[in-house]
Amino acid sequence: MISPGIQMLEVAIGIKDSLMAAGFTSLDSLLRSNPTDIAAILGIELYVAKLIIDAAKQASGRESKADAESNTIVADLD
Repeated sequence: MISPGIQMLEVAIGIKDSLMAAGFTSLDSLLRSNPTDIAAILGIELYVAKLIIDAAKQASGRESKADAESNTIVADLD
């Protein structure tokens, strides 16, 4: 079963399952990790790990103003 915190991530269900299997049971556990470690633990590319961290920041409300503005700009370009 996926924890409520991990469930809030806007990532694929398979990634959520992999995070839980690797012991990431909360958003805080993700936010205390760095993308390099997450990539190595899950066997994924570094950029995917960075996306996971960004999703955890957004889900926890810890997304910085600069990150939010950057995401808005990217969305506007689409």
